[in-house]
Amino acid sequence: MVSRLRPQRAGAALTTAALLLCACGGPRPPSPPAAAPSGAPPPAPRAGVPSIDGPVASPVAQPSAADYDVGEIKTAVEYLQEPQFAAADVARGELLSLACAACHTFGAGQQKIIGPNLHGVFGRPAAAVADFDYSPALRASRLVWTPRALEAWLADPARFVAGTTMTFSGYRSAADRRDLIAYLLRATQ
Repeated sequence: MVSRLRPQRAGAALTTAALLLCACGGPRPPSPPAAAPSGAPPPAPRAGVPSIDGPVASPVAQPSAADYDVGEIKTAVEYLQEPQFAAADVARGELLSLACAACHTFGAGQQKIIGPNLHGVFGRPAAAVADFDYSPALRASRLVWTPRALEAWLADPARFVAGTTMTFSGYRSAADRRDLIAYLLRATQ
């Protein structure tokens, strides 16, 4: 079927297929190298915690969501003014969001698919959408969705909230997570 498509559409179809495979735990597409941070130096990473600003400090177990410092809760506009999100590749984030869109919707009033609608997710407690049946683990997590919390979640959801029913295996690249979060900050307002 792909051979009948025009070359541009075939490339888009293959990219979409690759991203959907990533959402299901399949092989990941290559990521561009992360840009060197600019401005003030980032805070020192906590052991074993992935960071938008740098690599994982050491292979120590990641803390549970209940013990995780989600950082300051701000508006999406305020987060987007932070250097790492202002410099993010939002177009790449939109492409990466296709993996999310396999299960989630982003706009106000859109129906859930497999996962809950993500509109207004930033600053909202986890498991707070009334018409969705969350896992007991996510309901008990006491997590508030901030870019920092979403960064840890997107690195490895099952490890961050043990017992979650979300099957997404995570993004290994901190640059991919940053770009995706920058896009979601816009798309879910």
